[in-house]
Amino acid sequence: MTTTQRAAAARPQIRAQRQTTRPTMIAGYASTFGVAVNGQYVIAPGAFDRLLERGFSPRMLLEHEGEPVGEWLKIIADQTGLFVVGRVDAAAAIERIEAGDIGLSLGRKVGLRKMIEGGISLCPQVLDVGEISIVSEPGDPLALITEFAIGAGQ
Repeated sequence: MTTTQRAAAARPQIRAQRQTTRPTMIAGYASTFGVAVNGQYVIAPGAFDRLLERGFSPRMLLEHEGEPVGEWLKIIADQTGLFVVGRVDAAAAIERIEAGDIGLSLGRKVGLRKMIEGGISLCPQVLDVGEISIVSEPGDPLALITEFAIGAGQ
């Protein structure tokens, strides 16, 4: 089984709750520990600790472009990775989520890296993340929206 096949098999089943009005609440992992991102680097457990202690407010974008489409309300690191909860306000982003674009992706980030094997680097510390985007193809195959509730963010 290839890495892509394992990642696809490990993808959680998305749970949706529909309510009558918008905006939409989403939750999922923006980054997971120990997974090669775009075949280039792996984020180590604890990499976000100092950033979270300092406090940061990344923008919520769609495909790393344009104006913010909502707001990240909660960001925590657990044993799996960087877990986020947010409110999506933009109709275009909500439509994309409903259509199945459930990936999440850290935008431009600054971090310390050291080469490990096979041309992949290890990132033991992330110093800054400017945005976290809703995307159709996440670089981290396990960085996914796992739950959303349409009309729940009021």
